[in-house]
Amino acid sequence: MTITGYQKKIMQAAPGLGKNKAERLAIKLVKRQERMQEQFDFYESLRIFGVITDTTPRDAIRNIEAASMVTA
Repeated sequence: MTITGYQKKIMQAAPGLGKNKAERLAIKLVKRQERMQEQFDFYESLRIFGVITDTTPRDAIRNIEAASMVTA
């Protein structure tokens, strides 16, 4: 969804907010969405390339981090 789309939804959900405040919130939502998608794509790529074998990417990263703490 675009910034404008989020802005419109925010203004519908909270009609008391000003247009500028809704736009700033929409920008934050879009940035958060992009960061979350990048993280998912990174972990999913690790699984696809066989770098990690767990089917759940987040669990795999936790396992890798835990193993590195044990050996350190």
